Amino acid sequence: MTPEQKELQRVVCAANKLTDGTLLIGARHWDQHMRKQSFHYKESSRNTEIHEIANAEQGFIDQFGNFLTRKEAWKIAKKQNQIIRICSDPIETEDGILFSENLY
Repeated sequence: MTPEQKELQRVVCAANKLTDGTLLIGARHWDQHMRKQSFHYKESSRNTEIHEIANAEQGFIDQFGNFLTRKEAWKIAKKQNQIIRICSDPIETEDGILFSENLY
């Protein structure tokens, strides 16, 4: 990522990262769109166990398609003034753990 891209980086949607690097994306974690993607992924990949999908790493993606952990996403969202509400334990938010509900 270029320095210019880094400066413009914003959190755009929720994402779950599977162990093979596949990203399932949606407005919120495990919303209807993400569930539909997981169903199609499971159907197309016969070797995929349901626990692999259920244990995916939750995070977000930026506008460049990069996966961000909840902590990375918090830093970016805070820098870009995207956080409109604090809806979790204050200790968690001080540590920088982003939830979809913080954005909208």
